[in-house]
Amino acid sequence: MSLRLFVIYCALIGGICSYLGWAVGLSITSEGVLRAALKGLFAGALIGTGLSQLDSIWNGRSLFFAICHTLIAAILAGAGGFLGGIIGELLFKIHNSLIIAGWLVTGLLIGMAISAFELFMSLGNPMAKSAAVSKAIKCMVGGAIGGMLGGGIFYSVSLVWASKFGPGIFWTPPAIGFSVLGICIGMFIGLAQVLIKEAWVRIENGRWQGKELILAKPVSVIGRREGCEIALFGDRNLAPEHACIRKRENGFFLADLDSPDGTYLNKKRIKEETPLATDDIIQTGATRLKFLEKTRTRA
Repeated sequence: MSLRLFVIYCALIGGICSYLGWAVGLSITSEGVLRAALKGLFAGALIGTGLSQLDSIWNGRSLFFAICHTLIAAILAGAGGFLGGIIGELLFKIHNSLIIAGWLVTGLLIGMAISAFELFMSLGNPMAKSAAVSKAIKCMVGGAIGGMLGGGIFYSVSLVWASKFGPGIFWTPPAIGFSVLGICIGMFIGLAQVLIKEAWVRIENGRWQGKELILAKPVSVIGRREGCEIALFGDRNLAPEHACIRKRENGFFLADLDSPDGTYLNKKRIKEETPLATDDIIQTGATRLKFLEKTRTRA
């Protein structure tokens, strides 16, 4: 999966989950603060579930990590949606346009929920904590922007056309507006991670050809073991933990992890930790990876 597809999938998941949450909340209770809170709760919980699952699959996380990540994201995103729904409805009574503030809060809290488990798991490891905090900030900023933009579209669509269709119909403009809200939150959470990335690798051959992975952690392990940051399942020539890419203050470095077949950089076998430059080709087992990095000043 390319980074572009990752953002598209984030947007699609956000839109579908937001619509389903809107539909469930609409069916439970009558108009008022409670209905707004429930629609936000279900939309937030479903968006958190969908985006955390995508994040876990995309990064090759272990089953345990994926389950915990999803559970915590669903609970926190649901709570964020509930709170945002209440805030938005109360502000709506002051002035209609202020509902946007409620969805800004919802998007921000959903972004926080997506990264909460990684933040918790990084406690005690300063380098991992720094990467987790950076991801959390990106997700929160992306969610807030998505919530504000989507909330503005939701507000505009709902007020301009909703009266022509009547409440309670699942294809009304409010439903469309809610879906757009979810699309914006999902898209900007994905974009926030992709656009602010420093370095990433693209798989050049094999079953995962074209897949791109952001190097966000201090150490990204390449291997076929479930849970590796760069998990390459199906490559029989690859050791469970074959090599790693380390992020340091002065750049990224490749190191072999005593693998039987060795690790190659631009067709040369490496014996010690070696600095990486953009467009370098890494070979581990039968798989080739291209290292890509944004332009930076080296120390």
